[in-house]
Amino acid sequence: MGVQIHTHAIGDGAIRIALDAYEHAFLANGPNDNRHQIVHLQLIDRDDIPRFAELNVAANFQCLWCYPDVYIDLAVDIVGEERVEQFYPVRSIKSTGGMLVGGSDWDVSFLNPLDAIETAVRRQDPYEESGRILGQDQEIDLITALDMYTRNAAYIMRLEDKTGSVEIGKRADLIVLDRNLFEIPVTEINEARVLLTIMDGKTVYSANGI
Repeated sequence: MGVQIHTHAIGDGAIRIALDAYEHAFLANGPNDNRHQIVHLQLIDRDDIPRFAELNVAANFQCLWCYPDVYIDLAVDIVGEERVEQFYPVRSIKSTGGMLVGGSDWDVSFLNPLDAIETAVRRQDPYEESGRILGQDQEIDLITALDMYTRNAAYIMRLEDKTGSVEIGKRADLIVLDRNLFEIPVTEINEARVLLTIMDGKTVYSANGI
């Protein structure tokens, strides 16, 4: 039917079933431009990590969850420390060529993408200056994190010709922050404040009378 599928899966068994289903569909129907995705991806079997790129299935992470919060502590009692340290393997998906997308899972989780972007870069509590890290070597660089929440998110929704990046011919959907994210400590990313919001070329929010 040519339907683009958005699947939620958290455990390694569920994620493998979802990947198997996509693989079966591709074998049965042949290649197409459907931009399927799997969302959440808390625990992925190591053997399945390369399959996202192989099957052209996007990995949609809620990066705000990528730090040791109370739910992570509870998970240690259930699946063990070794598997918990494999949670949300964002960098591993990137290293195997998979498409990374950022989401919030709002209103279950917080909507502010700057919180999630900082967490993706640090893998620590974004509301603290320091703390435990979840998943050594699973952090990503700032450009990759920004792409997840802008360019790649637009692509997965088939809006890449309209939005997701600042280019001639696209809608002017953008914000102006009070600081350059590339010139501040990563612990301050989510402290940035929006000064101006423009959607389709129209100002919809301004701070301090700008």
